[in-house]
Amino acid sequence: MLNFKIYLSDEGYGHIVRQKAILEKLYFYSKKSINYTLQTHNHLKAAKDIFGKGNFIDQYNNISWQKLNNGSPDLEKIKKHYLNYNIKSINYINKEKDLSEYDFLISDFVYEAFQLGRNYHIPTFGVAHFTWDWFFSKLYPPTISPNVMNLFFHLANKADRIYFPLFTPIEIIKHYKNSVQVPLIVREKNNKRKINVNNSKFKILIIDSGSNLLKVQIEKSLRNLSDLNDIQFFIGNNYRSENKNITKIPKNQLLMDYIESVDLVIARAGFNTISECIACRTPMLLIGEAMNPEINENIINLKNQGIASFISLNEFCLGLHLYLPIFLKNEFKSLKKNMQNHELPINGAEVIAKDILNYIN
Repeated sequence: MLNFKIYLSDEGYGHIVRQKAILEKLYFYSKKSINYTLQTHNHLKAAKDIFGKGNFIDQYNNISWQKLNNGSPDLEKIKKHYLNYNIKSINYINKEKDLSEYDFLISDFVYEAFQLGRNYHIPTFGVAHFTWDWFFSKLYPPTISPNVMNLFFHLANKADRIYFPLFTPIEIIKHYKNSVQVPLIVREKNNKRKINVNNSKFKILIIDSGSNLLKVQIEKSLRNLSDLNDIQFFIGNNYRSENKNITKIPKNQLLMDYIESVDLVIARAGFNTISECIACRTPMLLIGEAMNPEINENIINLKNQGIASFISLNEFCLGLHLYLPIFLKNEFKSLKKNMQNHELPINGAEVIAKDILNYIN
């Protein structure tokens, strides 16, 4: 039997979906039966729903970043949270139970897991599209002390491999000697859902972050969309709107499961949403965020590829109803063509699973 542990950061949902894709491939390619334990806290229920069977540990995994209402980082709260991070890190490592039963550890992206792997002589594999030391290094004024940044770098370099998918900033790839570049990480198509509505209407799916970071802004935007009768919008069940041209997706279902069934996705430029859109060849209109290095990097990369366009948060809130008709008659056509013709590889989960199995064998 192959026995391993997955450490998930407590920020967002994307890494939960990403790790499920890798797990599916480990099941497929492993010649041994598989037993895994997943550890996280903030989104443990979502992890249980997405992973299904498995062993789960409710444990906060140290990394957090605080935000203002407009989605930008709350620099003061971030600074306070990481003030004594070195001590938190040591306490976290000391509190972890005996890991000698595991054949390897996967971290997405919990720095301390790599030190734990060294302590127990267990191979460790990181998965990320950005690292927190890179993310915090882009904030100004600086919020994280050099000692904490050095600790992040020191711990990450203890990993046997860190897998970075396509569009990871090149400076991150060069920063880590143990980095391995892989294709985009997406799930199998059998996870996707179909939307049953009037097929003559243009279908748009609006996706927020897993933490509902843009909930207020999305609800503002929805108020102005009732006159766009030739468009059917799809949103999460937790947003307030009674417009007839808005369909709510049940709370227990992942919005990204519907990406393949719509004509356009309007979304915060999170990496997993982007990856799923590329895999499904669905054009994207990405919403910007103030002072978010990850989002800004994603938007630049995709605009350069010609497969996504950008709308500011303010225009999304107040002027989406005016913007969309013009966008659909013009720029959307080229985005759709480019998305249909792209040759971007999407088998990252397969590549990672095979590499892990080869490494431990």
